[in-house]
Amino acid sequence: MSSAPDREPTSAGQGAGAVDPRQIPWRGWGLVLRRVLRRIGDDRISLHSAAVAFFAVLSVAPVLLTALSVYGAVNTPAQAMAHLSGAVDLLPPAVGDVLADQLVSITAASTQVLTVRGLLAVAVALGTATTAMTFLMEALTVAYREEETRGPLRRSVVALTLVLGGAVVLGAVISASTVLFRNLSGAPEVVRSVVVAGVWVGLALLMVLTLAVLYRFGPDRRGRARWRWISVGSVSATVAWLITSAALFTYVTNVSSYERTYGSLAGVAISMLWLWLTVLLVVLGAAVNAESERQTARDTTVGTERRPGRRGAVVADDVPPHAEDPG
Repeated sequence: MSSAPDREPTSAGQGAGAVDPRQIPWRGWGLVLRRVLRRIGDDRISLHSAAVAFFAVLSVAPVLLTALSVYGAVNTPAQAMAHLSGAVDLLPPAVGDVLADQLVSITAASTQVLTVRGLLAVAVALGTATTAMTFLMEALTVAYREEETRGPLRRSVVALTLVLGGAVVLGAVISASTVLFRNLSGAPEVVRSVVVAGVWVGLALLMVLTLAVLYRFGPDRRGRARWRWISVGSVSATVAWLITSAALFTYVTNVSSYERTYGSLAGVAISMLWLWLTVLLVVLGAAVNAESERQTARDTTVGTERRPGRRGAVVADDVPPHAEDPG
């Protein structure tokens, strides 16, 4: 983990007195960005992201099995697959083929969810997803310059809670999208385009909110950051992810030679790369939050304002060296 003295000296004109991220001037954000980029190598953020992406891949199939099985309680498994397979059209062909194959095999197995094998699949889904979330929580802790002090049981409980919460949100999004697009099947093209654009905006806002919750409760820090010091990383990570995903999918669809290089493994390779980039951007969003907190001498934690050293978080206590004590 990188140490505090690696930061450039700042001044009041660079945000030392900011009580809100919006009060940090552009020059201050330039210093924040420089520190964030430096930490990719110093704190091995890319390596942490790779570990999360690996376990995320392992949890995709069993999580889809669980989703289809639960969704099949209301619809037939074939209907469930038809509804979820709409996502295939949004992906590059190689990735879409992998997802379609998984949906076919998973749909066939989803009718057996109440059997011993089905329950075992659910347990595997929760286990692998919880492991991925645990690694992500550790990466976020590193991003906030903290040391992991939570015991294995507490980490697992927090990770499982976040996984189940995410599953509920995902299920609600799938159900709402299915109902919405089913009702739009006969609508004019203009109406469909407007609604689709609105759906993407809504999903982006949902991702911002999801990341804010993750940044608030995922890392191991006693002094919880105020919501306004979390929003900047949530928004920047979401915007960066949308741009990166669009660029990657455009590249592999129109330019890349992944299929000639990897053959039948092209979809898996692209999926792994996309997941790794996704996790990397999520962790970098936390690093943006952390370094923006370090840019000010004011207390960024929840509660009454406290003096540096009493705030319960490394990035909140680590004030600019020149700044006068605001307390």
